[in-house]
Amino acid sequence: NMVKEATAFLLDALQGDDPKHAALQTKLIEINLLTNPQVADAILANGTLTHYDKPRIAQLCEKSGLYMRALQHYSDLSDIKRVVVNTHAIEPAALIEFFGTLSAEWALECLRVLLESNMQQNLNIVVDVAKEYTEQLTSAKIIELLEAHQSYPGLYFYLGSRIAFSEDPEEHYKYIEAAAKTGQIKEVERVTRESNYYPPERVKTFLMESNLPDARPLINVCDKHDMVADLTKFLHSKGMQRYIEGYVQKVSPQKTPAVVSLLFRSK
Repeated sequence: NMVKEATAFLLDALQGDDPKHAALQTKLIEINLLTNPQVADAILANGTLTHYDKPRIAQLCEKSGLYMRALQHYSDLSDIKRVVVNTHAIEPAALIEFFGTLSAEWALECLRVLLESNMQQNLNIVVDVAKEYTEQLTSAKIIELLEAHQSYPGLYFYLGSRIAFSEDPEEHYKYIEAAAKTGQIKEVERVTRESNYYPPERVKTFLMESNLPDARPLINVCDKHDMVADLTKFLHSKGMQRYIEGYVQKVSPQKTPAVVSLLFRSK
């Protein structure tokens, strides 16, 4: 059981990384994984040995709780999906970097597994990966993934990092939708007021169907895109007279005649 001495001897003997010493390299890492995983981790991190049995070492890394090392050694998607869910024992920055080594298809599949295994625990890492690799994964696929799991908080945080520079109408619409569904009404109001890229008709319909307690987002959309008739009829039908008054007094006084005319006709 003189593992420390054997390790020191092998590290010296295996300098040069000779392919014919593959079995001894494997043995060196193996005995440390079984007795002192931290030493094995340090040997692997050093990167001076490259000819060892990687599938064998991957399995032992997983059994020893060195999940990040296991991920770096596995080459089969089913193995990666099994290990990647151990986010409680993997450094987030290292895991995000690992996702950059996967194909877009595999990365999306692993993100799906993370959401399904423990959405509450893994949502932050999923969103961070999505932000980091949007170019490879595409925002459309990321939105589709988060929507499939009804993760509106995920959509809110992911798209919130994008709309300041995005001109994609779909991203702006989905952000407004996610903000509304997560109760971020002030943000809905801000984006409907400031953004020039959301699809107005779609957003108007969504806001009307959502029956938000605050009508200011709807007012922003209808005022900016000349939908005053639709706005007036909706607010009147919902008994939201104070918003009608606020609209003609503070937002667009010049549209008062049109609003009054519509109100008379609705009597």
